[in-house]
Amino acid sequence: MVAGISTASYYPEVPEFALKRMAVLGVKAAEVFINAPSELEKPYLRELRRIADRGGVRIVSIHPFTSEMEPLLFFSAYERRYQDGLELYKKFFEAANLLGADLLVFHGDRRQTQRTVEEYCERFQGVMEAGERMGVTVAQENVPRCAAWNPAFFRSMAHCLPEARFVLDVKQSVRAGFSVSEMAGAMGRQIAHLHISDRDDASDCLTVGSGNSDLVGLIAQLKSQGFDGAVIEEVYRNSYGTYGELEASYALLLQLADGKKPESFGYLKT
Repeated sequence: MVAGISTASYYPEVPEFALKRMAVLGVKAAEVFINAPSELEKPYLRELRRIADRGGVRIVSIHPFTSEMEPLLFFSAYERRYQDGLELYKKFFEAANLLGADLLVFHGDRRQTQRTVEEYCERFQGVMEAGERMGVTVAQENVPRCAAWNPAFFRSMAHCLPEARFVLDVKQSVRAGFSVSEMAGAMGRQIAHLHISDRDDASDCLTVGSGNSDLVGLIAQLKSQGFDGAVIEEVYRNSYGTYGELEASYALLLQLADGKKPESFGYLKT
């Protein structure tokens, strides 16, 4: 496993700001959230790659700002828009190539979708194969407002499309009302990427080590399922105070990804 931070954890600061801070800290990996159309321009992407390379940060994944549009682009009955959506996402796949990333995080259709799982998988497969042709894995994330919100959906999707890959997001599982262990079990060996965060009784999204989640147990479960991907800390700007707090949690995340049990984890003190 490799441990990293998402540039989304610094949002609304721009990705280059986030990557520069990560580079100074020696962060090993990063997910880049593409926040605007101008951030798909090649000169900008090349500059991001230079920042990362100079700091020894490997960009492992990207997250498109068009996630909210995916129901309209890929899951409506309008075929021309689906094809145009594939063309649009080729720009994100090219961005991933320029940044050195091999995974794109996908949200998919809305939770109130009228499509069957089989129909969903057919549409997803088209996007997935478009990414594969450009060397990028399109991975389905669990999100409460989306069709892929519960363990049952992922069990069905895994059966329908064994070649699909998944992103497990800890906070989103909690918000959907499911244990992270159950969600991870439903995704099985198809988990390719992890968005990790902590929680306590007052907040469902905290920096790693700030809450009482059994993150050690989660990592152990994922390893037993064959997971060896990136463990990316993805929180919100209101999840912590100073940047130093976020960055201190990365030291704990490194230990966690190495299979250690950091003594400063909240639940280990109880």
